[in-house]
Amino acid sequence: MITDGGNSAGGGSAEPRLTGAYEAWTYGQGSAYAALAVPLAVARFVPAIMTLPPGAAPEDLADQPTDGGTGRVLLPVLWTGLSRRARTAVPWPVLLDFGDPLGRGPLDAGIVNRQLAILTGPILASTNRTQPNFALNAPLVTGTVSPAVRGSTAIAPDPRVLARVNRTGARPRVRLTVMAVIDDGIPFAHRNLLNEVGDSTRVEFCWLQSATTNGNLLFGKQFTRTDIDALRATHGPDEDAIYHHAGALEETDGAPATLGHVASHGAHVLDAAAGRRNDGADLDLLRVIAVQLPASVTIDTTGYRKDGAVLAALHYIFARADDIALAYLGDASAELPLVINLSYGFTGGPHDGSDPLEGAIAQMVAARKAQNKPTTLVMPAGNSWADAMLGEIAPGDLLVGRPFEIPWRLQPNDATSSYLEIWAPASGAPSSYRLSLTDPQGRAVTASASLAFTAGPGGALVAADLSLSGAVVGQVDIAPFNAAWTRARIALASTEPRDQTLPAAPAGQWSVSLTRTGGAAPTGPVSCRIQRDNDPFGYVRGGKQSYFDELADERQTPDGAPARIENPPGAFVRRFGTVNGLATHDQVTVVSSHYADTGRATAYASAGPLSPVPGAPGAVGVSMPADASTALRGSLAAGTRSGSAIRLSGTSMAAPLYARRIALAHLDSALPLSQVQPLTAPVSQAEDAERPVRLGQALAG
Repeated sequence: MITDGGNSAGGGSAEPRLTGAYEAWTYGQGSAYAALAVPLAVARFVPAIMTLPPGAAPEDLADQPTDGGTGRVLLPVLWTGLSRRARTAVPWPVLLDFGDPLGRGPLDAGIVNRQLAILTGPILASTNRTQPNFALNAPLVTGTVSPAVRGSTAIAPDPRVLARVNRTGARPRVRLTVMAVIDDGIPFAHRNLLNEVGDSTRVEFCWLQSATTNGNLLFGKQFTRTDIDALRATHGPDEDAIYHHAGALEETDGAPATLGHVASHGAHVLDAAAGRRNDGADLDLLRVIAVQLPASVTIDTTGYRKDGAVLAALHYIFARADDIALAYLGDASAELPLVINLSYGFTGGPHDGSDPLEGAIAQMVAARKAQNKPTTLVMPAGNSWADAMLGEIAPGDLLVGRPFEIPWRLQPNDATSSYLEIWAPASGAPSSYRLSLTDPQGRAVTASASLAFTAGPGGALVAADLSLSGAVVGQVDIAPFNAAWTRARIALASTEPRDQTLPAAPAGQWSVSLTRTGGAAPTGPVSCRIQRDNDPFGYVRGGKQSYFDELADERQTPDGAPARIENPPGAFVRRFGTVNGLATHDQVTVVSSHYADTGRATAYASAGPLSPVPGAPGAVGVSMPADASTALRGSLAAGTRSGSAIRLSGTSMAAPLYARRIALAHLDSALPLSQVQPLTAPVSQAEDAERPVRLGQALAG
């Protein structure tokens, strides 16, 4: 068990440290900058991932009264196909109940860690196992939670589809397939999701994770195909009335619900993946499961708030896919293909598949495949190719006693916290380092504890507040991440907080100095990754992206066009390696994007390592034409209301185009899966050499 000395958890006394660096800031000194939809003073229910030691099952801790505490662990829908009591550590989605805030006080990091220590005490005492750990999301509104779940998961199959399925043979006569989409702003009543005759939806299940509960799930609200058809029968084509009476319009932080906008990220993705098209496909055989993540997950682009919600969504999808197999094929273990589109990600993380959420996702996909159930997870490559958010320090630039200056520029008018992660290789003999920070005015930042640390065996937690003129403007949290990495996470306050009485981190170029003070040289580059901080589509929270401001970063070509190739050797800022930090495991297809008219890589599409083994984790697998041209960006898909359409750009829009291809191939095995996109525009020799790595297999539209 790791303990802290009170610098990050609050309270001033040593507490068990069960949560991570981002929780330490968000539930501690940084809570005032976090713009949480539920203030910590009244927070009670928090989605999380609970990683249990080998041999433990989530049911061991479920809903058990605690001795001396007020918390408990509640379990959402968990897929039965994932082994309990495995021989390896297993992450599970849970909902943490920290009790009535009236008798507890504001939910700060100290209370969180104390309650989690009490919750996990019995399992440690009885088995002498390794300490479980937790990754927390943002709190849910109390009215979205229903600990006493009621209702059945059985569904009545669509009789016309059922009549076309051979339930007695070893395989169905037609290949029923499920398309699952996890996103934001899901228009589940859209006419593009209806069957061919237009009298029933193809959406078998829809889970709005943060809608006011109706008691049929632990949190949020579930709609079955029967529910959606009943809403359409009552309100006709008036989709505004449907969503209003269904309680699907969730407001966040005073902003209108994304489903109330003319367009949403989820509407575009869901339509691109499963919406009706004049493409000759028999889409009545494509059944849909949709999960809408809480707005608090989508609005926080650092990805810290996503883990429990995303993993709970995947468990729900896998469980409901089994329910569909039982209803239509007569057997929950039937060979039912499942395609999942998850157009989310983040720019931080180790980028080697060892992020806990990545491991949990890969574990689930592999387990379903092992049951002879075809399963494809599709995710976007990311959009940060030219955003100067990745830097690498070569081992030769970290000579003992010679500081390396990391140029981190914070933009003015940023209402959100900014985060920088420094990943030091921890393999082999230990390496010793020291961090220091200087603000844009050249003032040394004061740390409440020494920022010296060791990467490698024996490294311990370092947690310190950062102050300027006596005011706390940030925090450093350094700890072993796993056997391969030690991570230093630096959080800085907003440059223009919403609450102007709060201390602000000065805008401008900060200097983060990393000095190797002794020990072995690192075995590879030290990676520096800035978390994404711009506003996601459909939200306005005042985020401004910080970046590495380096003179050697060639952001434009001599004619002013965006840079299309990697920076020259020796530059700190890198472009290859910027791939989505949630898509570097071995159970995902990573999708990039190119311009449909020329076949050239888009100016924004992130990429994996420059010299990957084809098909290796973290490598881009395919590219889809998500942009018509450099003049006409994006691709067309549905808005939130039937009859509307919008053009959106990004690899998040490329991913569902490929997910659709996979689904249609399952529906009709004679359908050709791909056609390679020819390169029609003249490009430089360097760009042509890098193109296969950036785009994988570039497919035509």
